[in-house]
Amino acid sequence: MTEALEVEVKIRFASVDDARRAIRAGGAVETRPRHFEENRIYDTRYGDLAARHALLRVRETSDGEGVLTWKEKIASEVNAKVRREWETNVASASTLIEILERAGFVSTYRYQKYRTVFRLDDATIDLDETPMGCFVEIEAPARALAAAAGRIGAKESEFLVEDYRTLYREWLDAAGRPPSDMIFEGPSRT
Repeated sequence: MTEALEVEVKIRFASVDDARRAIRAGGAVETRPRHFEENRIYDTRYGDLAARHALLRVRETSDGEGVLTWKEKIASEVNAKVRREWETNVASASTLIEILERAGFVSTYRYQKYRTVFRLDDATIDLDETPMGCFVEIEAPARALAAAAGRIGAKESEFLVEDYRTLYREWLDAAGRPPSDMIFEGPSRT
């Protein structure tokens, strides 16, 4: 299990092609090809984790990886989402989900995306294709965040510090649609 300080921002792009061009023009190198991710957020039935600004997530990917993540929000002056994070790989995400649910945790939110991972100096650059559009997520030490964003043509004024759940709720609200999980419609995962 690893512990890290997660410092990240999201940047909205008009299209996947625009994002990929910007990432490559900035000198980033692909480290993990495009793959599908199914993410489930868990909490107690009373919302104890959300009340503490904590997150318990199970991620399952199309290439067979399963990851259990715990995140805790911490105060910061940085224009970014900053959280303490612990992650561990699991052999079977479906077994872990069964264990959590039998232990009384409930799935409170589900979101899906296609992700391609890149490396740019000290930064991890994720190209995320979501049901609400294309985003680039930059995770880097606070001192390197703005520089990495600048290399892909983004300005600090474009930084989004909200999580996907919040962004998706805002997107649905703007479209006059009720809150829901952020999932792709239809069975295809290509």
